Amino acid sequence: MSSMQPAFHIENPVAIAFDADVLCDPKKQYFEEDYWRAQNAVTGTAKGRGNSWFINAAFGKVVLRKYLRGGWAARISRDRYFYKGVKSSRSFQEFSVLVALLNLGLPVPKPVAALCEHKGLLSRGALITAAIADAQTLADYQHRDQNGQEETGEQAGGQADGASFSVWHKTGQCIRRFHAAGLWHADLNARNVLVDRGQQVYLIDFDRARYTPGKPVDGHNNLARLKRSLEKICTQDNEAFSDAAWAQLLAGYND
Repeated sequence: MSSMQPAFHIENPVAIAFDADVLCDPKKQYFEEDYWRAQNAVTGTAKGRGNSWFINAAFGKVVLRKYLRGGWAARISRDRYFYKGVKSSRSFQEFSVLVALLNLGLPVPKPVAALCEHKGLLSRGALITAAIADAQTLADYQHRDQNGQEETGEQAGGQADGASFSVWHKTGQCIRRFHAAGLWHADLNARNVLVDRGQQVYLIDFDRARYTPGKPVDGHNNLARLKRSLEKICTQDNEAFSDAAWAQLLAGYND
């Protein structure tokens, strides 16, 4: 597998990191949802803080995500952060982590481009990644699983190996691979784990992630965060959280 080597386009106050094999001429407007809406290219939005858009661009199906503040900080500024340099910006940091993980062969969305635009002491950022085809979040999968609607192995394009437990087991194995590689996820919740039709499991959203190459991390707090997320979703949907499913995830993690 060839390694991705990012390119950079810098014209102060705008800096863009990008995959030159996908984009030959990165433009600032690519990071604005209004630009894509004007072209009828927005095909949907992701659940969450309303900062992610699915886009059918000329260079492929991608996801645009803006870095937005939540909580009390949003009252001061919704999308501005203190500027500490381009390489230290959240967008460039996440892009760099994605490139490193992709080059290790870990299941992450392919990074396409990152924007950092600064003005004085403040900056804003956005990230474009390749969309993962036919994928659903683990939160959506859990809901289907709880209601007996999960796909069989044949429907998902794999072997009929007990589709439900297989996915939970594979999720545990996937998370363990990241921890073994030295990646600590800052927000490992049920919406940041994706499962495609072939039961391939991916992790997404590496904003504020910590990556220490070659130094495995203790993933217990990541797992605890994920379990709380799954339990919360079950409570909201008036469903019972499956201890058996979680046991399968842990079994996969400890393989």
